[in-house]
Amino acid sequence: MRPEDKLEAVKGVISSLFAAQRALRALAPEYKWAGLGNLLGDFGEFVAMEEYGLVKATNGSDGYDAKMQDGRTVQVKANHAASQIGFRGEADLMLVVHVRADGEYEEIYFGPFEPVKAASRYSARDNKQMITISKLRAVKAALGTAGSVVGSKRSGQ
Repeated sequence: MRPEDKLEAVKGVISSLFAAQRALRALAPEYKWAGLGNLLGDFGEFVAMEEYGLVKATNGSDGYDAKMQDGRTVQVKANHAASQIGFRGEADLMLVVHVRADGEYEEIYFGPFEPVKAASRYSARDNKQMITISKLRAVKAALGTAGSVVGSKRSGQ
């Protein structure tokens, strides 16, 4: 299977999962039906490898999920409905993608890790750093082109 066909097939499955989640909410609205965290995270990492050409980190890597070709470490986060993301550990870079209900995604941030950590707050309850999506977008805007790492294959950057 060609890599671009594989990516399209996985996006279709993610879209089906979100459709099933909406159906569950309609059938039993008293429940949240929102437990896709690990699945969403796996999809974010899959996008990072396929779309950005990152190399998946070995299991148990502390604070990062992937590496750039030049060896820099990347923490990958995926977001769907939450207004913020949480993270632990340290990495050289952070990549955050927003996944829509149709399986499509957009890059929210791909840049240096330190400015994101500096703009975040520590949550003792969750034992991790937290940053809102709006603040993450503001960090990206403040960095401008200085924060740009590399575009996706799709954008041609």
